[in-house]
Amino acid sequence: MEIKEFCVAHGFDLSGSGVASGGGSFGMTDLKISPIEFLTLAEDDFERGGLAALVNATTNVKRAIVGQLDQLLISFGYSSLRWNVPKKIERVRALGLLAPSLLRKVVDMRNFLEHEYATPELKNVEEALDIASLFVMSASAMFIPFDDVLEFSRSELPVSDSSVTHLTAGLSREDSGRVFYTVYAYEPGDYAGHCVGQCQIQSGHVLFEAMVKLSASLMLRYKVNQALSDFEAAYARL
Repeated sequence: MEIKEFCVAHGFDLSGSGVASGGGSFGMTDLKISPIEFLTLAEDDFERGGLAALVNATTNVKRAIVGQLDQLLISFGYSSLRWNVPKKIERVRALGLLAPSLLRKVVDMRNFLEHEYATPELKNVEEALDIASLFVMSASAMFIPFDDVLEFSRSELPVSDSSVTHLTAGLSREDSGRVFYTVYAYEPGDYAGHCVGQCQIQSGHVLFEAMVKLSASLMLRYKVNQALSDFEAAYARL
C-alpha cells in the first residue's frame, strides 16, 4: 500500500501533524577504501611537498570528496558510482545532507590538472584539503549515529479510542543494500499504543528524500521550518 493511501485508510494527515526525531542507530555503508583514508593520503602527500606530492594530493582530495558523496548516497540506497559529480551533489543536497558548493571547486581543480596539465598551486591544494576535511569530518560526525526514526502525531485529539493517534517511520537497510522507511500506525493502548498497520517508503520515492532531509534538519536544528515545508510539499504531490 502506498503511503498516501495508507494515511487515508487510517484517517491520518501527515501534512498536518506534529513531528519529532525518535533517535536511532543508522550508520553509513562501509567502502573498500574510506573517504577518511583518501583524506589521510592527501594530507601525507601535501606534507611531503614537491610537484609529484602536490599532484597526488590533488588527486586524493578529489577521491576523498567523491568517495564521501558516494558513501552518503549508497548508505541511503542510491546506486551512484557511475553518476557525475553534479548529480551526486544534487542528490545529497536533496537528502538534506551537507554538500557545500565549494566541493565543485576542488573537483574542477582536479579536472583542470587532468585536462590542461597545469601545475597545482600550493595555496589551492591547501584550500582544497581544508574543504575536503570539513566535508568528510562533518559527514562522518552526522552518522554517529544518524537519527533513523521520525514520529508523527495528530495536531488534534483523537475522536475515539479506535482512531490512529500517531505514526512512526523507521529507516532500515537490508544486506542487499535496499533502504526504506517502514511506517507504523498506532491507536491508543498500553505504553506506545497498539500497532494497527504498516507500509514501506522505498529509497528514491519522492517522500523518502523529504523524510531524510527532515531527520537531518531536526538533528542539526538547522532550517527545520524549510524541511517541514519541503516535506509537506512532497506529500502534497503524491
